[in-house]
Amino acid sequence: MTPSRRTTMQWMMTAALLPLARWSPPAMASAIEPGADVGPPFDVIVDWPVAPPLAPSTRYGRDPDLMNPKVPWSLTLTVAQRRTVDLLGDLILPEDTVSPGAGALGVGAFIDEWISAPYPVQRADRGRVVGGLIWLDAQSLALHGRAFQALVPREHDALLDALSVPLPIARMAAPVAFMDTLRKLFVLGFYSLPEGKTDMGFIGDQPVAGAYPGPSRAALAHLAQALQTMGLKDIPA
Repeated sequence: MTPSRRTTMQWMMTAALLPLARWSPPAMASAIEPGADVGPPFDVIVDWPVAPPLAPSTRYGRDPDLMNPKVPWSLTLTVAQRRTVDLLGDLILPEDTVSPGAGALGVGAFIDEWISAPYPVQRADRGRVVGGLIWLDAQSLALHGRAFQALVPREHDALLDALSVPLPIARMAAPVAFMDTLRKLFVLGFYSLPEGKTDMGFIGDQPVAGAYPGPSRAALAHLAQALQTMGLKDIPA
């Protein structure tokens, strides 16, 4: 599924308002240096690549018109990279009984729009994501002689497991930061969709017929407990 550019622009700008959008992976300085007790996950680890430069963009601003969005920048991902992102989406947030996987829902289109935008946060994410996709194919070729898309499920799992550790060795710091960033973007995109909101049981504001009945007993009990924990007193209305 590939949403229209209008849809992905609205999606990206809305997601940018959420706190998760400004999260960054831990600094690479926290990686374990060579010689520590933790060994490398692979016999061969390819070098981290340099991502191609972002194409120049014009006519963009800080206050986009979400009702009539323009498309002032070109998309970044190649067809092959977009397929890899969609595959990763279905591996990271797979299909279940409530919703399709993130890749099937088109979250890859949101990620492509996000990393193509010429703003500082998106530029930083772009370097990690594009570099990581190039690295992932190179590492897959070094280990198995095939690009990541052509690997079998157990080979996918082994690579993703190596990219999901809290303290990687120094040579794996950039690939792990790539996966941290990609996972964040999948979660950000997926849970901004109606399917994602249904998945987590979010119902939002609901209209109440007639006079407002006031907070429920459960809500008032929770408030009283919270105030007591903080050493505060409820002020009668």
